[in-house]
Amino acid sequence: MSCFKKLTFLKVMTTVAWADGEMTHSELNLLKSFIKKFDLDNNDVKELKPYFEAPVSKTHQEELFKQLIAELSSVEDKQEIIQAMSQMTEGKKKTSAEEISLVDQFTSWLKEASFTARSFGKVRNFFQRTIFVDARAKDPELEKYFKRKVIKKIELQSAKQGREISLSDDEVYHICLLGTLLASVAQVDEIFEEVEEKALKKVLQESFSFPKEELEILFDVIAEQARHGFDFHEVITEANQILTYNERVEMMGCFFAIASADGKISSAESEQIRKITKAMHIPHQDFKESKIRALNGLQ
Repeated sequence: MSCFKKLTFLKVMTTVAWADGEMTHSELNLLKSFIKKFDLDNNDVKELKPYFEAPVSKTHQEELFKQLIAELSSVEDKQEIIQAMSQMTEGKKKTSAEEISLVDQFTSWLKEASFTARSFGKVRNFFQRTIFVDARAKDPELEKYFKRKVIKKIELQSAKQGREISLSDDEVYHICLLGTLLASVAQVDEIFEEVEEKALKKVLQESFSFPKEELEILFDVIAEQARHGFDFHEVITEANQILTYNERVEMMGCFFAIASADGKISSAESEQIRKITKAMHIPHQDFKESKIRALNGLQ
């Protein structure tokens, strides 16, 4: 099966993972295992990256399903997909008789001469009830990993600056997690300007309650994370669990405050903000309105 067809299949798989509006860490790992199984290279992974980071429109979802069925025209192609899915279910701790039956059912669908809109729902349900069934559970280790990482950095910075942090571990974790997303907007062009630093510090002080003297410690950790890179999917997943929808919408103003700190909003900054807000499930219209307000503020 060609690389192009494998990519289409994985794009379809991402739409299933995003079906409930969120892709869990376990689901991401499951998709990565398919990438390894299909022996895809870095360029292929780069093409898939946008699908991992945010859900696509319903129209695009249906286009992908139609494309998948159209591309899996040969017996060999269909068999390779079925074999890959069978291996994934067999690799699970428990595989029920129903799941085995569902794999057989999917095989029969692929053999059908026509594929209707009703079939799309069947295929989505099939994926969710088989290979994604265990991946729906939240990963309890995800928060622990980030929290340990952030808290350790705060401890090191506190010792280095000779100051102690009065905030609780949860408060420090939340500030650094959301601060990293904010800092990524300033860092997107790999130049963290002084005016952007001031804007970020101002947003942090206005958004969170902590002693002013602790700002430098928090800021240093946040800037380091943004500068050295971070796992976007994992950070977004945690942020979506911490913030309510309204809080996420309110954060857009903070993103644009940082982007416009130097008197302009670059295309790279705008794209980074849209990437974040899209992954936060914020409608594009809200994004556009927030951007317009920010641009008007520069006039």
